[in-house]
Amino acid sequence: MSLFSALNSATAGLRTVQASVKLVSDNVARADDPNRTRHTLQQMVDKSGFVVTAEYRREMDNGMKAQLETLIAREGSSAARNTYMTKLGDLMRTTGGEPLLNKYASEFSAAWRTLETTPENEVASYQLVQSANTFATEIRRVAEGVEALDRELRNDLSTSMKELNRLLSEVDKVNKEIVSLRSYGNAANEVADKRDGLIRQISELVGVRTVDRPDGRVALFTPSGLALVDAAPANIAFDGGRIVLQIGNSVQDVSEQMKEGKIGALYNMVRDGSQSDPPQPVSADPSSEIIRKLRSQLDTYARAFVAPTKPGEPTSFADAYDKARPLVEGEQDIKFFVGNDRFTLRVNDKILNNEAKIKNSAIRDVVTAINASGRSLTADGLRVEDATYAGMASNITGMLMSTAKSVNDTFNFDKGAKELIQERYHSLTGVNIDEEIAMLQQLQTSYAASARVMQVTNSMFDALERIVG
Repeated sequence: MSLFSALNSATAGLRTVQASVKLVSDNVARADDPNRTRHTLQQMVDKSGFVVTAEYRREMDNGMKAQLETLIAREGSSAARNTYMTKLGDLMRTTGGEPLLNKYASEFSAAWRTLETTPENEVASYQLVQSANTFATEIRRVAEGVEALDRELRNDLSTSMKELNRLLSEVDKVNKEIVSLRSYGNAANEVADKRDGLIRQISELVGVRTVDRPDGRVALFTPSGLALVDAAPANIAFDGGRIVLQIGNSVQDVSEQMKEGKIGALYNMVRDGSQSDPPQPVSADPSSEIIRKLRSQLDTYARAFVAPTKPGEPTSFADAYDKARPLVEGEQDIKFFVGNDRFTLRVNDKILNNEAKIKNSAIRDVVTAINASGRSLTADGLRVEDATYAGMASNITGMLMSTAKSVNDTFNFDKGAKELIQERYHSLTGVNIDEEIAMLQQLQTSYAASARVMQVTNSMFDALERIVG
């Protein structure tokens, strides 16, 4: 090796050490950044052992990265379902104690039995009317709460779409930056870390699959192959009934391709296949189409109190009251309840305002009817057989409670799985302070060795100058 070669090699070594020290410094400074991967500088040497270039790299595990993104999407989906099932539980009072719908249905039945024992007791009659009013009011309260939750779900879905579109545009911008920064040392790696963070945020909203392009860009697709970012970012929107992909004047329905992540969960909860053309059967998944199911179940239950007797079933509440005879002057002849759905069911105003009394001859028949089993309730997502009126309410709230528990269990499992893989991924690719300190010690040794080579080389040049001179 010539003196010039030795000097060049030592100089290249010092430059590499200087760049590596800067990388270690940056790694340590951003050790707490969850998006930061460990950056390293790898020396490239020729056949003679001379350093000819250095390559900036990120510590990566692409297989575990893809697994983490999948689990993030899964947790995003179960977290959204858990949030809104909890809100439904709060609405129905199923998250603590006896649901109010069950309680008021039972109290309404008990009030009729009490009145049966003392039919001339005005206090018992008054308490029955108040119990009936409380019961009907609860059905209307829950119905209005379901509509409010539907609006909240739709607003959340639209907001999530806007956030998804913003993140997709950000990834597209970062892709372009990386292409332009590939020849500027570690700068492209810094931007790539930022892009990984954006992709993880996108994964919370919708499941993604990444494809690395040769120029450093990353293309994003849904697991079903729908392009989210490639040549250009997609624009996703919710039109009230469908998830659509808009490209210019073209609108494509992509509802069936957005199954994972928060957006997929919100859409599945809020969608209503009965509004499709042609109408679709209700989903068998207990947490899907939950608004549709509750609307149907509450409507069917409310109508059970004003509907005629079903063939093969015990006398209905309405028939037991309306057909009772004799009728005494001042009594309400028919329609103890009025209305025909969850919003309009209420006690007849004449009874409620004490303008008419409860028909005395109907009390015994109503007690028999209201406590008779053998009734059925068929609604979207629920089929009840051999039940009383109070049993129907218990089935509606019971299914909701069961679904909420199942969703919560799934969420806790998904959250634990994601956190486990996230921790493993970070331990493999993230910054470890102990490793960086060890690297500094190695760099110190390398620096000293290169400096010694330069010192010896300079001494030899000085000796040659003296000999030549």
